[in-house]
Amino acid sequence: MTAAVATAVVLLAACGGDPAGGAGNADQATLTFVNAQDPGTFDEVIAGFQQANPGIKVEQQVLPFDDLNSAVQSRLGSKDASIDLFDVDEPRLASFAARGFLLDLSDLRRQAGDAIDPEVLDATSYDGKQYAMPRWTSTQLLFYNKAVLAKAGVAAPSSDPAAPATWEDLTAAGKKAQSAGAEWGLVFDQVDRYYQLQPLPESLGAGPGLSGPGLLTPAITNEGWTKAAGWYASIFRDGVAPRGVAVEQTPGLFTAGDTAFFAGGPWNADIFDKVADLDYGIAPFPVFAGGKPASSTGSWATGVSPFSKNQAAAKKFIAYMTTDPTGALQAQSRNIPVQREAYQQYLKQLRDKGGRSVDLAAVVEHELATNAVSRPVTTGYVDFETVMNKVFADIRNGSEPARRLDEAAQELDRVLAKYRNR
Repeated sequence: MTAAVATAVVLLAACGGDPAGGAGNADQATLTFVNAQDPGTFDEVIAGFQQANPGIKVEQQVLPFDDLNSAVQSRLGSKDASIDLFDVDEPRLASFAARGFLLDLSDLRRQAGDAIDPEVLDATSYDGKQYAMPRWTSTQLLFYNKAVLAKAGVAAPSSDPAAPATWEDLTAAGKKAQSAGAEWGLVFDQVDRYYQLQPLPESLGAGPGLSGPGLLTPAITNEGWTKAAGWYASIFRDGVAPRGVAVEQTPGLFTAGDTAFFAGGPWNADIFDKVADLDYGIAPFPVFAGGKPASSTGSWATGVSPFSKNQAAAKKFIAYMTTDPTGALQAQSRNIPVQREAYQQYLKQLRDKGGRSVDLAAVVEHELATNAVSRPVTTGYVDFETVMNKVFADIRNGSEPARRLDEAAQELDRVLAKYRNR
C-alpha cells in the first residue's frame, strides 16, 4: 500500500442521520472525507475542487492507518450519516461491499470511459459493480547507497528495468557491504506487511497465498512459499536485515547513510532527495534466481457511504479527483495517479527532473506494465492479511518458516470458513 501513517486527529463524535442516506444537492454540501493520508495530501485537490464548485466544502477527518478501517466499520455499522466519503484500501473493498458499507459507483465507472485502465477499475469492483474509484497505484523499487557499495567494492545493480538483480546476489552483496563497515545490508520498507512481501512467493510462481472459489482457501505451504519464507528468515537470522524495527523507522535506516540496499516504493525518493549527502541509485525490484519478476501494486481508492445525505456532491468530488486529469494530478501527492493523462504527466515530471529520476520513471513504467501483482480480491482479505502480517513478523523474529506457515494455513482455514459457508 502506498500511503504513510498520518498523525492521529481526534475522530469527531458520530452523529445520527437518515439511515437510508440520500443523493442530496449536487451543488450545495459540506462533505466529510475520512482518510489515513499524510496531512496536506489532499490540500491541492480540495482547493481546486472547491474553486470549481464554490457551493461544496470538503472537510477532512484524518486517522492513523491502523485505526481507519475499524473506525469506518464501526460508524457505518451503526448507519452513521456523518461520513460522506472515505479511503478504501483496495483489497478490503470486497469485505466492505459485502457488508453494505459502500455505495454503487458504477455510473462513475461509465463516466470515466477509457480515462482509467479497466484492469485498475476491476480491482475496486465487486460482484459486477464499481464500489470505489481508484486514485493511485504503486510499485516497488530497489534503492542502493552508491558510497556504501563503492567502499565495499560491490558493483551497483543495473538500472535497466528489464534486468533486475536476484535476491540471492543482493544478499551476498549486502553481506560484503557489511564486512566493509555498513550497518545493514538490506532493509525492507514495509517490513512484515503482506503488501510488500507478496512478490517474494509470486516471483517463485507460488501464487498470492489464497486459491479456490472466492479465493478463500489458504495456499501458503507449497514449495515456493516455503522457499521465499526461508530466504526471508535468513536475512534476519544472519544479521543482513534488522529485527525490531517498525515500518515508520525503516526509511531512516537508509537516510542514515549506512545501509547498502533498501526495498521500497517510489514515494521514498522524495524523502531520500531531502538528504543532501545521500548519493543513491535506483534499480528494479529484485527477483529470485530462476523466478519471474513481480512487484507489489494497488493503492487507495475513494468510496461513498450509502448512509450519506450528500451522495451526489460526494460523487462529484470523487469524479474530479479520479477521472479528471487536472484533479487527478492535484491529488497525486507522492503517489502514482491511475488516470491515464495524469499518469503520463507524472512520468514526464520525473523525466524532466533528470538524473536518477529518469531511472525512477523507467522502472515505474516498466513494472506497472509487465510484472505488477495485485493483492487478492476476496471477502476474507482482512482476516488473511492479519494472519499473514503476524506470520512474517514471527518468521523475522526467529520462528521456523515451514512450521509457521503450516500453523498459519490451519488458522486461515478456520477463520476463512465463515466466508466459505455464507
